[in-house]
Amino acid sequence: MNDKNKNIIIVIACISTALICIVLTFWGNWKNDGVLTTDAFMAVMATFIGICATLIVGVQIVSFIELKEVRAQMKTIREERHLLNEQKESFKIEMYNARLGLGNALALIALTAQKNNDILIEFESLVISIIIDDWDSMNGTALLNRYQRLSEIADKIISLGKQDYINDTYKKLSILVVPTNINHYNEIMTLHHGLLSKLKSSNQTTAK
Repeated sequence: MNDKNKNIIIVIACISTALICIVLTFWGNWKNDGVLTTDAFMAVMATFIGICATLIVGVQIVSFIELKEVRAQMKTIREERHLLNEQKESFKIEMYNARLGLGNALALIALTAQKNNDILIEFESLVISIIIDDWDSMNGTALLNRYQRLSEIADKIISLGKQDYINDTYKKLSILVVPTNINHYNEIMTLHHGLLSKLKSSNQTTAK
């Protein structure tokens, strides 16, 4: 119930009570030969004032109870928001650790594939490790090494003729944004754009 509705109810109750008191006063005195004494009128008004005061106090008590409920709800909301923020931060840490672990695992897979001369698995593992890694906290040297290796074997990958895979790889790498504050930024970006250029040229050559 909002404040406007409460005020309307109070006004209606007070007016109704006043009218009832006035009617009872005149009716009671009419029965007593129609004499309206000052004492009778004052008694009725005192009763009226008491009733109004009771109504106002009752409304204030209800408002106080509702206010306590609102404060309790606000406290619950703050606690839930705090808990949600903690869960959000915990999730960020877990995601970072997961991405870091998966990136390192893919880098190891790429290293194993390199030793086994499986350049397709090596290339794909390096590409995925770059895409999923957390670049904001990633070591620039590790990212530079991955790009250097990708550039070295890009021509061999293109020669395999797997154009759908090449196009998909181009789309994934082209939307990445390397943080400008990362170590070896200029070298990484040179290799990044060079690799994209090779992949794009391969697509254009196949189209012809």
